[in-house]
Amino acid sequence: MDAATGSLLWSMLEKVGLAFLLVYALAQTGYFRQILSRRLHARNQAVLIVFFGGLAILGTYTGAALPSGAIINIRDMSPMVAGLVGGPVVGLGAGLIGGIHRYTVGGLTATPCAITTILAGLLGGLVYLWVGKNVIAAHWAGLYAVVMMALEMGLILLLVQPFSSAMATVQIIALPMIVANAVGTGVIVFMVRNVAREVNPDALAGRPEREGAFASPGR
Repeated sequence: MDAATGSLLWSMLEKVGLAFLLVYALAQTGYFRQILSRRLHARNQAVLIVFFGGLAILGTYTGAALPSGAIINIRDMSPMVAGLVGGPVVGLGAGLIGGIHRYTVGGLTATPCAITTILAGLLGGLVYLWVGKNVIAAHWAGLYAVVMMALEMGLILLLVQPFSSAMATVQIIALPMIVANAVGTGVIVFMVRNVAREVNPDALAGRPEREGAFASPGR
């Protein structure tokens, strides 16, 4: 890792710290705890959609912009967490807010980045359903983030022209974005699991942490 990449990564991890504090504050509210208790209704879902959608927009604005218009950021972390802990409605809603906003910002990678942000929330919500409306273990959440970031890099290479510009962009943004989003998603989900353990232990997939995340619901 060269000095420039290390500096970008450190900058992204600082943004992760800010996002962690904001989500931690939200986790103390009744809206969030109702979600973890599986008491889903329009109001608490709407609150989480607006919160995580706004956090995704903040992730875009606090990112490091390249001359091409590409942005090194932690935007996708927010809809990923939203989907993994709140389900597909929350994840997709947050992803749409963050993704549409990213598209309007423009730049070389606007389309693939917007698509990934939306998919990150939706697919995270499907994972939530797959494990029985439970919160997966932190390491699986981090791995999910790695997969989504790899998908984003693939979409950039597939959709951005000329290919040489796409490749040059991926070479710069891939490492800091993959690491920062994976660490951030894993750490925030770990914190959410601790809150869930207090509110509703049955909301934890694969208890305890050392077990696989994709255990049977209520295990």
